Amino acid sequence: MSLLLIRTALWAAILLVLIASARIDWRERIIPNEAVIFVAVCGVALGLASRPGSVWVSLPVSVVLFCGLWILANYEYLGGGDAKLVAAVTLLVPPDRIGLLLIEIVLAGGVVSGAYLAAAHARKRGRNAVPVPVDCPPRMLNRLLCSEYARITDENSVPYALAVLGGVSVYFACELYRCLFATSCSL
Repeated sequence: MSLLLIRTALWAAILLVLIASARIDWRERIIPNEAVIFVAVCGVALGLASRPGSVWVSLPVSVVLFCGLWILANYEYLGGGDAKLVAAVTLLVPPDRIGLLLIEIVLAGGVVSGAYLAAAHARKRGRNAVPVPVDCPPRMLNRLLCSEYARITDENSVPYALAVLGGVSVYFACELYRCLFATSCSL
């Protein structure tokens, strides 16, 4: 089996698991440990397939990042699952690109958080004008939006797995572009 096929299969599996994690986080505000472990194991396998010499640098960097994020999670600045998932996705990239990936995740988190803040602000301004629906419509998208509307009203947490998915997707798209035009490729 070719190395390119293995890396492609790993990236496809990782992106699918991140999509599933984002969906679960959006609906239930939890990131399954199985998804985090899967992403971490696939990240190590991807590192061994693409850059065997530097994967051993990525592991301690990921552990140190996890420890720092765990401190923030203990003070409730972010969720524990978010800390684990961010640390796991750092294993997907070479050590010299971890900072870039983290910036992309933070920027995606800003977009997600900004949308939630705007919705909460709009809800507060029109508190008496639009009541929270008691029964959500039967369509799936309408049901999801209705439940998010209720969570925004209750000022619940932001599903940060969406931001992680966004940051990893942007990183993947940029790297894919580089690989296609052969400027440099870390996929």
